Amino acid sequence: MTNNSATRRAFRALARPAAMLCIGAFASAQFTAVGPFTGSASEGFETQDTSAGPFPTCVVDRVFSGQADLCSSTGSAHITGGWGFGCSLPARSGARLAGSTGGSISYDFDTGATRFGGYFATNNPTVPNGLIEFFGVTSILLHSAVLTVPNTCTWHWHGWDSGGAVIASVRISSNYSGGGYMMMDDMEADVLGGAPGAGFCFCDGTGTLSPCANPGATGNGCLNSASPVGAHLTATGTATVGPNSLLLHAVGMTPNQPVLFFQGNNAVNLGQGIIFGDGLRCAGGNILRIQILPADATGSASTSADIYAAQFNPLLPGDIRRYQAWFRDPFGGPCGSGFNLSNGYEIVWLP
Repeated sequence: MTNNSATRRAFRALARPAAMLCIGAFASAQFTAVGPFTGSASEGFETQDTSAGPFPTCVVDRVFSGQADLCSSTGSAHITGGWGFGCSLPARSGARLAGSTGGSISYDFDTGATRFGGYFATNNPTVPNGLIEFFGVTSILLHSAVLTVPNTCTWHWHGWDSGGAVIASVRISSNYSGGGYMMMDDMEADVLGGAPGAGFCFCDGTGTLSPCANPGATGNGCLNSASPVGAHLTATGTATVGPNSLLLHAVGMTPNQPVLFFQGNNAVNLGQGIIFGDGLRCAGGNILRIQILPADATGSASTSADIYAAQFNPLLPGDIRRYQAWFRDPFGGPCGSGFNLSNGYEIVWLP
């Protein structure tokens, strides 16, 4: 995990466009403190894979809808349901919070962000407060600010708008020895560009095991009769309430068979999925059928329907919905159920 995360961060630094490099040197004075907001992406602590155990250098799954890494240089990053030290700290909402023990912790964005904020707390036994630092693409320090957080295991909001400067990374530390024990929950960010969401619930051995020893490739659904790597669901466009350009795309399915694109409110089994037919069911709760259409001769299909207009109840900015593709696999499917599914895909709807 450590080497892969380091490689990702190095590649992103090389791949960032020249425009982003120019914007990254904006002055600190453009940063302003802001109140609680719902960003284009939320942290996603609730669906993190914790199979690597506590205190990896980087958490196993990516954060902010797959658009950032959460890492600690001392190998002490941790996502947990609660943390005891000088006092006992539960998650502010949901079931999980994040922090580190041995040092500071950093969010490293693929394409940058322009707003960042969340709730902070510290459970160290001796000193309050901490420090947050915002860095541009060339690692220049754009802005720093004191995190006013008493060491009483209480949550406090802090947020910033960069005024247009591109935030490539954010480093967070406490005033405790080494900089650890600054905890975070309900983090939000406005992330630039990128995909409209992120995949989750993969049949690749990282979550719920495949139904009949038929795992797919990394990031995909389970193996099917037409594809040994499984079906893969992605999206393009913008997921904005009202007029939008969001389209779902699935590949690696059974050619010329019906495909159902559907939406659910929830990530089933904390995003790990449950066995369903020859695959995993990832999206559940208030199921909405988006569109039924046949896969083409290559086993691919894309929606054409207006996903926002298809809703039973209007979506609001900040609403999170999960998507998946179900498809028939009637001839030679590995488990014999006659159908299979793609991975899941999670989208935060924007204003």
